[in-house]
Amino acid sequence: MSKHDTLFCGIDIGKARHVARIIDADGNILMRPMGFANDAAGFALLRQRLNDTRRGKPLLIGMEATGHYWYALHEYLTAAPLDAPGQQGHPVVVLNPLQTAAQSRKQIRKAKTDKRDTGSIAVLMKNGDFRRTVIPGELASTCRQLTRLWFALGCQSKRLRQLAQSTLEWLWPEFEAHFSDPLCATARAVLRLAPSPRALLAVELQTLTELIETASRRKLGEDLARRLLESARTSIGMRRGSEGAAEAITTLLLQLDAGKPVRQRLKDKIEALATTLPACLLTLPGVSPISAVSLFAETDPISTFTGPDQLVAFAGLDPAVFQSGQYDAPRRHISKRGSPHLRRTLWLMAMAIILQPGPLRDFYKRRRAAGLHHKSALTAVALKLCRITWRIMTDQRDYTPEPPAAAAKTNVPAKKRKLSR
Repeated sequence: MSKHDTLFCGIDIGKARHVARIIDADGNILMRPMGFANDAAGFALLRQRLNDTRRGKPLLIGMEATGHYWYALHEYLTAAPLDAPGQQGHPVVVLNPLQTAAQSRKQIRKAKTDKRDTGSIAVLMKNGDFRRTVIPGELASTCRQLTRLWFALGCQSKRLRQLAQSTLEWLWPEFEAHFSDPLCATARAVLRLAPSPRALLAVELQTLTELIETASRRKLGEDLARRLLESARTSIGMRRGSEGAAEAITTLLLQLDAGKPVRQRLKDKIEALATTLPACLLTLPGVSPISAVSLFAETDPISTFTGPDQLVAFAGLDPAVFQSGQYDAPRRHISKRGSPHLRRTLWLMAMAIILQPGPLRDFYKRRRAAGLHHKSALTAVALKLCRITWRIMTDQRDYTPEPPAAAAKTNVPAKKRKLSR
């Protein structure tokens, strides 16, 4: 059948209900917007209506990548029906919501409804003016679930630490001056025993000294205990509501302690996954088992990206250009229109890279010498690392500081190199 015979279905994704519409190559509506529930009965109804409308013609389906609500429907439509083993699943294209928003803005009248969105998606499919969203495979999906949870738990732990420190500054502002980190192991041991100045004054010097010596592995002792008791006696911390603040600190410390074994268990799972990935990923500079798993999770399948520029854009590391008339913005920021998870992974790897000798660290120093701010130079390293990642994963080969072509040229004897010119 010719391309003109193809039908196009646009599906607007929601949490409880989805809406679908079908048009033909001329834009004629063959199936008016139909709402269906996000459950097995709703999916079966949609499949039946699709089959009744297409009547054997090829059908291309498009849907927005709205949160995580599209996963189940995408898997259902692309899989072969269980009640009809001879049939195949439908081809489905998942779109970035920015693409459908741009299509909607082409309309003169400003309006946004689920029914209108299905029309915008269907028209995008008909015109072919779309770019597919990355659909991870089985292994990449598992990696994505675990690494995103790992980073989310890290953010949660950071937030708990911030809450504990802000409460401590309100209750006992002098406490942090006695420690390089107000929530280090020794400081936590003291706060578990006495979370407020009033509670610490009730503790004997000998008891406090033994606690500090045990927590610090004999690095600290009676001197710190005396200073803490003196600090508690002269503290200017708030007394109003001190009991509630003390209880808050105790609760937050318990929450932080409870999260440690949970994160360690998750870390072990992720490190075990790293051993199943292509070995070339672990040769990248600045990589760790967690960043390797996250990198694979956010970029697989790498064949989705036909060139390094597409991967850079997907990570949101491409420069946002602003130019109008004779004005050209002197400073350009990255677009950040892409995967924040991939961008964060590349950024963390770049931070590790500049701490170890190598060509990328030298590149960072050259960018700094050229006048770039630390963050701008670090972004340049992340962008360069993104391009390297695409090449390494596409070729499935180990990373080498020097490109293979350059290395081969270096190994050629001087006389042959002269003749080759």
